[in-house]
Amino acid sequence: MESETFYKENQYFLFNIIVPVFNSEKFIEKCLNSIIKQSYKNFRVKVIDDCSTDYSYELALEICARNENFQVSKNPRRLGALNNITELLSLDVEEPTRTIDILVDGDDYLYSGDVLNILHEKYLTTNCLITYGSHLSSKGVQGKKYPSFVRKFNLYRKYFWYASHLKTFRHDLWLSIDQNDLIDKNGQYFSVASDLALMFPMLEMAGNRQEFIKDLLYVYNDENPISDHKIRRKEQVLAAKEIREKSRYKRMEFT
Repeated sequence: MESETFYKENQYFLFNIIVPVFNSEKFIEKCLNSIIKQSYKNFRVKVIDDCSTDYSYELALEICARNENFQVSKNPRRLGALNNITELLSLDVEEPTRTIDILVDGDDYLYSGDVLNILHEKYLTTNCLITYGSHLSSKGVQGKKYPSFVRKFNLYRKYFWYASHLKTFRHDLWLSIDQNDLIDKNGQYFSVASDLALMFPMLEMAGNRQEFIKDLLYVYNDENPISDHKIRRKEQVLAAKEIREKSRYKRMEFT
């Protein structure tokens, strides 16, 4: 009993893991199983299937039914990843300052069973608000930290894109985003380059309270044939340009 109490008391943060899925039947089991095997257990998972035409939803439903902290739903029509992520992140959270949101694509997976432990220690010891880091892809290990001048002068939108997988952030930081900045010029959620739309505002507000994690935490499936960078590259470039031209956020103070 004492060891169980100690275990729970030392799990200070709740990890709120969002998994958007579209036609990922070949990958979704590996994705969800990589979360199930985490040694840090204070987490919940919300899977949203964006009207897949394969068996992604059925496979996810079967896995989620066996794990009480997993939830799964399916859209009647395609809404796009950013729309789905925003909808799930907008659900009520009891303690925003102690809830860490994590984004895991349905065709990717966590690198090891220690990912959440590594994140927990990082948030606890550095008092950071947001992290990004190293990930593994077909090109090998990738990931860089934004240089100090970019952080100091708030130049993320003018610099190379570094805030890649694994993307995590404290929930109160997410709540401070103006939702209009997730909308494109046509009044719709950005259907591509959504990671830029999400991360730029939070990086700008967080200032120096951000961490680059060198440890490998994530495996990015860049060889998926339906990935945006393969079939919608031109749209990606145009959307990224529009996002980079939006107004920069000012640094904010958080508890």
